[in-house]
Amino acid sequence: MRKLSVLLSAFVIALSTSIYAEEPVQNKIVTFEKPLVIKNETYKVIRTIENDNLSIKVVDKNAKEVWNSIALGMQAWDFKLNNEPSSLEVVDLDGDAVPEIITACTIGDVQSALYIFKYDTAKKSFSAINFGYIGYDGMERDFMVSDVPADNGDNMVFENKTKIRCLGKIYTPNGPKLGYYFFELKDGKFMTGEPISADEDNNPASPVKEVIPVDKPINSPDNNHQQNNNTTDDDSGGIG
Repeated sequence: MRKLSVLLSAFVIALSTSIYAEEPVQNKIVTFEKPLVIKNETYKVIRTIENDNLSIKVVDKNAKEVWNSIALGMQAWDFKLNNEPSSLEVVDLDGDAVPEIITACTIGDVQSALYIFKYDTAKKSFSAINFGYIGYDGMERDFMVSDVPADNGDNMVFENKTKIRCLGKIYTPNGPKLGYYFFELKDGKFMTGEPISADEDNNPASPVKEVIPVDKPINSPDNNHQQNNNTTDDDSGGIG
């Protein structure tokens, strides 16, 4: 009888474990939303993360998709705007009364990327604003990269709506050093000049003039992330 009781107890424990044990989640999808208003029409910006693929899309009030990006990166990452960390914002940066979509994500072990999407009135869609380097013709891409991680968005900081401070590595003849790139919005692009080295407290210190030119943006990591137009054409008619 005692043996039967022990067996029954073991069965109950096993049954309870099978009922309450959490099954591993496969293909988990995580979404996050922000409202968007263009020409008095209300939309939603929806960020989706599925299997280390992060993308964003815009839907109208009827939940119809009107624009989407391709996969931008892996997981959400914070930037800092108005001294507050965020990984997705809808803000008018250039003062034209039409908000831009700002998002950031990881694109490698330590690298993170910042994207800014601007509404194109001709295409009635969004396209990415390019980031470039003054003095390096053709060195532009549709996202900004920081290859030095920092908590709370401190590696990608909007000092104001048209100026971004990016923490990254500066490659010099004496090896890489920590520093900052300051991207300012000029003629529809965010451009940076000479980087500024960082002191021991990670504060901007002095300009670095002996920067080694490379065949891609100076603070770009070695990764397989491809430049793209971040738009998908369809027959939805776009926005507006």
